[in-house]
This record gives sequence, structure tokens and C-alpha cells, in this order.
Amino acid sequence: MEDCRDFSLCGKAVVTEANLRDEYYWKLVGDFIGPQSGEGLELEKTPCKNRLLIQVGLLKEENNFPWLAILDWLKKIFPIHYSADFRRLIERGIAATLSLGSEARLTFLESDVNFNFVGPICDSIGVERQHLLELRDFTEQAQSIEVTNGLILELSNFIAREKIAPVVLVTWLRNFNPEFCKNGNVQKAYQVLRAKIRKLKMYYRNYETRSHRRNAAMENLLQSPFELVRKKAPKFNMKKRMKRDDIFNFEKVTVKEECKSYEIMQAEEYGVRGEAGSERNKDLDVSDGKDEMSDKKAEALTLLDIAMLSVQKLSSLYGGKTAACKQVSLDLLRNQYVLTCKEHPAMADFENKLASLSDEISLASPVEFLNYNANFLVDVHDAIEQQIMNIEKEIVQSSHEKLGRDKLQKFRNFVNLSESATSRYIHMACDILSPRSPGAPNYRKYWVAFCTEKRNPSRLAVNQSNRFNNYFEAAAGLVHHHKEIALFFSDLLLLNNETCQNVVFESVAADANDSVIQSLVCVLALVYCKILGPYWQLLKSGGEYSHFSQNLLCLYQKFLDWSKDPSTLLEPEEATNVFLQYPLQEKTFEGVFQYCGHWHTNRDLIRTCLKRMVKVIAAVTEEHLRDFLPGGEISQVPSPDLSLQLVSCTFAVLMVEYPFGHAYPYEKNRPDKSSEQSFYNNMSSDSSQEDDSDTPPSCALFSPPKQAKLVLSTSVAL
Repeated sequence: MEDCRDFSLCGKAVVTEANLRDEYYWKLVGDFIGPQSGEGLELEKTPCKNRLLIQVGLLKEENNFPWLAILDWLKKIFPIHYSADFRRLIERGIAATLSLGSEARLTFLESDVNFNFVGPICDSIGVERQHLLELRDFTEQAQSIEVTNGLILELSNFIAREKIAPVVLVTWLRNFNPEFCKNGNVQKAYQVLRAKIRKLKMYYRNYETRSHRRNAAMENLLQSPFELVRKKAPKFNMKKRMKRDDIFNFEKVTVKEECKSYEIMQAEEYGVRGEAGSERNKDLDVSDGKDEMSDKKAEALTLLDIAMLSVQKLSSLYGGKTAACKQVSLDLLRNQYVLTCKEHPAMADFENKLASLSDEISLASPVEFLNYNANFLVDVHDAIEQQIMNIEKEIVQSSHEKLGRDKLQKFRNFVNLSESATSRYIHMACDILSPRSPGAPNYRKYWVAFCTEKRNPSRLAVNQSNRFNNYFEAAAGLVHHHKEIALFFSDLLLLNNETCQNVVFESVAADANDSVIQSLVCVLALVYCKILGPYWQLLKSGGEYSHFSQNLLCLYQKFLDWSKDPSTLLEPEEATNVFLQYPLQEKTFEGVFQYCGHWHTNRDLIRTCLKRMVKVIAAVTEEHLRDFLPGGEISQVPSPDLSLQLVSCTFAVLMVEYPFGHAYPYEKNRPDKSSEQSFYNNMSSDSSQEDDSDTPPSCALFSPPKQAKLVLSTSVAL
């Protein structure tokens, strides 16, 4: 592997010593900015020397030309070497030039370029272009190294440059590991490889920096072994199933039946509430969450996350998204943007690049873009929740039967707050199975063990960052585990005393066994897998900012198709999602599509709800993002020349970490909440104190978590 080094000639004495800015250098400059024909460069007389490529590197650095333009030019003037990895050859050549002494440097500059170069790993074992194209046997050299992610990417890039059949990768890899594809079924082996390589490339792109230089995370990824042959797991002889008491080491949780008033406490991330009248035995084996929280995704809060939080909270203060509310949230975003630019200069460079081209194309500024999306995504959530509540109301009125736990006698004295039964179920189930706060009662390790026993590893993520997206991702996770959820909570209930059952478990178990609620959760899961998940994936990707209007047009066209026939939403995509990306969400939560298969009794209900949901999301899209759609003020498609100039302006630049997003870690009390504990101890003394809490119930989705007990969701006992 190559070291992470600065491939830079500018400002180095070697440029003068080697006279790199000679007459020939200016010929190269003239050809690049002129005809790009190679005429007058005498390329046909002698083989290409390393000196020429080093001069091209100097030309690129001094004028800040984009790599894409440089590489296209080199392919034109060296048509016989069209597939060569020119960039890597230039960067390696510059590194060699800077590291050598005077005499050795001159010798190197006058030596021929090795256009048979495949990549640094293959080069280290003497494998060149002809070895791969002619399918030569190089087993002896290959046995000396391990197959890593870096090697796989190197060979995949070579395939892309040479435009050859990808299946040849199997033949090459057999040189490195004779156990790989030993049955000779090349096509089947390639199918397995292709899926792994797609995922690997996605991870690699996520680690790329703006300058595409290596960082620690990328190095670890590239140097990690790539599993060609699956290692056989050791066999365990299990005579019988483990006792439930051994898996769930719980004591009884009692509920005071004589208690007629329940404390309603502000819960953690989603505003979930639980039973306040229960007494926990001292020996109750419920983890405090510190051990299980180790599997959290350490995804940073972005400026867009913070902007969404601001929009949502300010709208509750102003009684809706009034003109004053919109102006205040925009002003606040501008201030937050300035702070972020100080920590991340790439954002300022991004804005300067757009401003310099404002006369040639009209594009939204970064602040405008983030503001558009913050309002759009918050309204999408609100509109979806309102639509779910309307659907539930219609079903209850037509069937004359309540949903989920509301059917049970003991819950009939509970008056639900402004939340759908579907949302209630998602919030409560996730606060039990994947809590966000270390102080919350944590049953995650038992859930993980249960899923392992059922051979369906848990995919309920624990994530402290994007609270909006996590709600829909949680719906996908619950539907993916639709076979395990009801069984798990049934087991929890059986472990409690029949006369004093835990009403939290009873509530979730009742909702989990309601087919209508599960169908509506499936609708949210499909919205995540097909629309919102890919949308966030696009915003976090290295996609070009100037092409956003084209991306949005693809989505809007899909809305038109889905609103006529939503059946395609119930089927997974084969190759790419709506934005032509790897269908990451669909591959992760394949159980969603198993649930809504043709056999499902509520398939018609799911399809009908999806049709309504798509129309609602399309309406919100048109309301907030119409300026990006055809005919809008900022819907221009850049010319090829402008695209080259804007190639470094990617979505990922705007989605960097907000520097003050975790100023107060979740596990610590905020300074302005030092009296929080006394507030909980005296909750029932004054209802006005509840109004002083950070987040009202309607804002629970985006509220900072608190060290609260697990209490019964969205209901008040009368």
C-alpha cells in the first residue's frame, strides 16, 4: 500500500534544480489550454519519459486544474495508453522525484513510464497489465500477500479502466487463494463477489475526503482482509433450547393497582413514556446500557440535523410555520453556518466556488439549500404522521374496533395524546430494544441474544445523531424483525408474574400483534427504503451538488409512477435505487419485502396507504423544493464545462459534522438543567414545571434525551 503523503511539487526546490519549467513544459501548457491534440509534443518519436508526467503534475498544481480535465487530455494525446492509471503514475512519480538525490532523480526523470502499471499492490509482487489481460498464472507471486480490500479495489478499478468483463476477477483471485472457487462455478462465485464489492465501494466513498487523500479510517478499510473463502464456524452441540429464564434474567415488575394517578415523565429521544406506578426490585437484571451502547453508530450531527431541529422547535413556539418563524430559523441557520465554516473551511470554499460562477449558472447557496431541505424533511415527517393518524381513524370508524393495546380492558382508561398508534408502537419498542440514553433501562443484549438464536441478527440501530431518519429506519428494523418482535415480548410477559405484569411490555406486545398497526409500520418502512433512506444517502454522498435538480426530477417522476401503481414499491430494486445509488436500505432490511409479499393478507391495505402517502410526500416536495424542479429559479442543468469546474462541490461537503452538536454529551447533565433531578422527584407538585422542559410532546422526535425512567407511551391514566 502507498503511504498517505502530500504529492506536491509547488514551492519545492526540485522544480528549479531539474528545470521542470523548461521550453517543453510551456508546450504542454499550450496544448492543454489549446487544441489538446499533442501536435508539436513529439510524443511519437520516443517512449514517454517520467519527466513528462512530472511536468503534467506541476502544470496541474500550479493552475489548479481539475484531475478530470487533465486525465481526459492525457487519454487524447496517448491514445495507445488510453486505459493507463495516469493519476497514480503522476502521483507516484512526484513522490519518487522528491525522495531521490540529485543524480538518481535525473536518472528517474529520463526513464520510461511503465504504462503496464496496474496498482501499487500488484506492482509490489511484479504483476503487470499483460499478466491480467492474458490470464497468466502468477500463483507463485500472489501467494506472498494477503487479499485485502485495497487489492480488490485495485483490481476492480483496473477492470473499469480496461472495460473488460468483471467476471474475470474470479480467475485472477484464484491465483491468490486456490480454495476460492475450487468447484469451478465462476458465475456463482462472481455473484457473491459483486455484492461484497458494491458494499466495499460504498464504504470507500464514504471515507473519501475532498482531495481524495487517505485518512486513518480509509487506511484501515483498505488494509483489512477481504474474505474470499468463508471460514467455517465451530459446531456446537445443543441438546435442548436454552431456558428462557437463562436468557432473560428478570425479576418481577409490579404495578400498584390502587394507584389512580400516573406520573407522566418526559422520555428520552422520541418522547416515549412508560409506567410510573411500577416498583422495580433491587435485583432486577436490567442493564444500565453502558455495555450495550458500544454498538452505536458514531455518526455525527450535521448542520442539516441542527437546522431541522430549529425549524421543528421554532414552529412549536410560533404556533406553526409562520413568516416570522421561517425568518428566525433562517437567521439562526446563517449563524450556525458561519460557525461551521470556521471549523470546516471546505464549506467556505464551496460557497466561494458557487459565487464565482453565479453569472454563468443560478444555483442555491449552501444556506438556502440546507434551509430548503430542513423545512422539506420536517414537513414530510409531519405530513406522514398526520396521514397515518387519518388512516387509523378511518379504520377504527369503519371496523368499530380500536387498534393494538387500546382493545385491552386495562388500557381503556388511558387517553392517548396526539400520536398515532403506529408511532406509539415504534417509539416504545425502540426505547426498550435499542435505547439511546445510557441511563435508560436496557434490554438490548437480551434482544440481540434472541435474534441470534433465531438466526436473524438484530438490525435495530442505536444512533444518537439523525433523529428524523432514525424514526423511519426504526420502522424498517421492526418490520424486518416482524417474526421475532411478537415472540420476544411474549417471552418477556411470561417471565413476569401473571397478576402483576409489566404494562410497558403488555402495551408493545398488544401493538406488535395487531395486523393493522404492523401494516402501517410496513408502509413507513417502505417509505424509508424507497424514498427517505435513499434521499439521505444522496445527501451524505459524494454526488455533485450542481446535479441536485436532476436527482430531484428522478424522484418526482417516480412519484408520478408510484401514485398510479404503488405495487413496485412493494418489490426490492435489483441494481440501483431512485437516485441510481446502491440500494443500501433495501439490502439491509430485506425482511420488509418478505413481510409485504404476495401472501400477506393486508397487502391491499399497504398498497392503498402507500398510494396516499406518495401523493402526500409529492405535495410536500412540490411545496418546498419546486424551485429545483423544471421551470424553477434554480433548476438549471450545468454545461459540461461548468460541471468540470463544480466537480469538487459535493453534497458531502455540506454534511460535515456540526462542531457544537454534542457540546453536552447525552450521558451528562446539561448545566442549564442542574435542577433536573429535583424536577423529577417533584413532578407531581406543579404542572407548570413540565412546561419548562426542553421539548413539548409535539417536539419529542427531535428532543435531546433525558435521564428518565421508561414510562408508558402517550397516555394518561384517569
